[in-house]
Amino acid sequence: MIAEARYDEIMEPYVDSAFRKIDWPDSFTGRILLGVKTYRDCATQCEQETGYANPRDGIPDILKLIHQYVAPLT
Repeated sequence: MIAEARYDEIMEPYVDSAFRKIDWPDSFTGRILLGVKTYRDCATQCEQETGYANPRDGIPDILKLIHQYVAPLT
C-alpha cells in the first residue's frame, strides 16, 4: 500500500497534465475508455522518465480520477 501511495505521488503530475487536456465526452463508456488509455500512457511515460514502474496489477479507481477533472454524468 505504501508503494502504491508513493507511486501515485510520482504519477500525479503526469496524470494531472494529461487529464486536464482531455475534452471529456458525455458518454460513460467513452470517459472510461479515454481515462484508462490516458492513465496507461502516463504510466508508460513515467516509467520511461523516472524508472518507477506501477506496483499495481492494474490501474487505480479510474472513475475517482476522472471525477477530479470533470463532473460525474447525471
